[in-house]
Amino acid sequence: MLFVTLVIVAVLFFAYVLMETEHMNRINRVAIAMFSGVIVWVLYMLRAGDFIHLVHPDEYKQFLDGAASTTSSVKEFVANNILEQYITEACSVILFLISTNTILEMMNNNGVFDSLTKWLRMRSSRRFLWILSVLTFCISANVDNLTTVVLMMGLMGKIVKSEYQRSIYACTILVSALLGGCFSVIGDMSTVVLWTRGVITPTIFSTGMFLPCIVSLVTFNLLLSTTLKGGVEVTSIITSYDMDDSSFASWQKIVFLVVGIGGLWFIPSFHAITKLPPFLGALCVLSFLWVVEGIFNFKRNGIMLFVQRNYLTNTEFVGMRIILYFIGASLGAGVLKECGALGYCASWLEENIDNVYVYGAILSVFSSVCDNIPVVLMGMNTFPMETADAASAFAQNGMYWQMLSYCCAMGGSLFFVGTLAGQAVLQVENIPFSWYIRHYAWRVLATWCVGLLVFWLTH
Repeated sequence: MLFVTLVIVAVLFFAYVLMETEHMNRINRVAIAMFSGVIVWVLYMLRAGDFIHLVHPDEYKQFLDGAASTTSSVKEFVANNILEQYITEACSVILFLISTNTILEMMNNNGVFDSLTKWLRMRSSRRFLWILSVLTFCISANVDNLTTVVLMMGLMGKIVKSEYQRSIYACTILVSALLGGCFSVIGDMSTVVLWTRGVITPTIFSTGMFLPCIVSLVTFNLLLSTTLKGGVEVTSIITSYDMDDSSFASWQKIVFLVVGIGGLWFIPSFHAITKLPPFLGALCVLSFLWVVEGIFNFKRNGIMLFVQRNYLTNTEFVGMRIILYFIGASLGAGVLKECGALGYCASWLEENIDNVYVYGAILSVFSSVCDNIPVVLMGMNTFPMETADAASAFAQNGMYWQMLSYCCAMGGSLFFVGTLAGQAVLQVENIPFSWYIRHYAWRVLATWCVGLLVFWLTH
């Protein structure tokens, strides 16, 4: 059993190394995540009986109901009682992501963000930095950071001509998106998982994360603004499709924006009132927004008159990457819990360290060399939610869950390749990995330390 556990850990470690070096090996990290997620469960099945008696002895005994344990009963228990819970949780998050991403895509398709291109065209490089950063932070607090990065990189690319300035603004887009994502329960896959698992609630989580995230954002922008000199080298040519190719009038765009963003903010309230899964609230908002779109485009419904818009990246492809990657990451993190590896780590940490801030530092290091999504999933599965002691760091809305979100977000931006969003920025702007490490890794590290200090003072 120990040998199989070590093989599972080794396979996942090798998979994470391949994923983080995607910019060098050119192997799709989504494919690696899915393949490794399936392989480790196949390895788990080799000694499934031993793992079940180690992790789920009482549940398995109740499942047998006095019958003898057989190979068939072990496989049935794994499929219906263990693996199913991870698939169900992953599907719940995936449906939520599909809904929120589609809401943002509908707003973009109907020209809601077109006016931003005009509004953001300015000469002051530092002013542009701050506005771009705050706007990215706000959007990312409502939808996942990869979709936000794709949207904001597209807007920035239509305005900034200089490659050097584009690289600088791309860095602030990445960090702002990650900070915005960890600020709210609907802003990132990791926080959505924490919310659906029930370890955090929207209001308390966002209240606790507000000051650390805002101070971190200000700190990074102050450090980054020192590299900006002169004005923004704006593009001089604007094509017709860069500005407005939507049939919506200005007031309709405002209504569409209010309905879309307001609907996203309503999702936590929907969950609190009905106690139904969050993805049902997201689907409700999406369907309502579709009705509004149909009313505004009533004369155009049924005919193919919509203009093909110029996208940085196909949003359906981006959404599919997020979905498939999350499935693979969930399977990998789940098997680490079921084989007892995470339980052993939890026991060792509690006996030898027993400090939440040290846990945060460890998670940041892992997030910098691994993707932050599997690290959050592993961090969440390592320590179960404490229900007996409300003052515990592992109770609902405990300090550990906020620390987990913040440290994994900052760690994921330390070496640029710790997130799907970072990989997207790296590929779109062709930013050399070594150049980012020399010029911006220390700024991210300083930002993380300042935010962690604020976290300590406020908690």
